[in-house]
Amino acid sequence: MRMQGIKVLDRVLETAQVHWLLVMVEECPDEAAERRLIETHFVVPHTAWTTPRAFVEPVLVRRTRTRVLFRQHSGITL
Repeated sequence: MRMQGIKVLDRVLETAQVHWLLVMVEECPDEAAERRLIETHFVVPHTAWTTPRAFVEPVLVRRTRTRVLFRQHSGITL
């Protein structure tokens, strides 16, 4: 089971969003598998630059006994 999506946090200005990926522990048993999934599904983190000032934060990983959740916050600072 693999689920992924994007949640827009600021519906009015659409300046912030969270990209997420949820996988079973069997698909991601260790840190090497985590890195592979991050490199495959997420953007390289960077600080705010260009106009408008776009940014991408590092991927956060949360584990339970059965699932692994990856989240990455990105957006534009006005």
